[in-house]
Amino acid sequence: MPGRPSRSGVALLLGGVLVLFVGVIAQLAVVDGLAETIWVAVSIVGAVVIAIGIAVLVRHASRNAPPED
Repeated sequence: MPGRPSRSGVALLLGGVLVLFVGVIAQLAVVDGLAETIWVAVSIVGAVVIAIGIAVLVRHASRNAPPED
C-alpha cells in the first residue's frame, strides 16, 4: 500500500492553483495593460509553484516507495 503524499507537496499544488485562480479573477476584474502584465506574471508564478509541488510529491513518493524484489 503506497504511503500518503507529502503535505508540503499537496500544499504547493493547491497554492499554485489558488494563485492561478486569483490571477484569472483579477484579470476579469480589471482591463488595462498593467492588469494583463500582472496576470502573465501571476500565471508564471502559479505554474512554477505547481511544478515545485509536483516535484516534491514525486521525490516524496520515490523516497517512500517499498523496495522491489
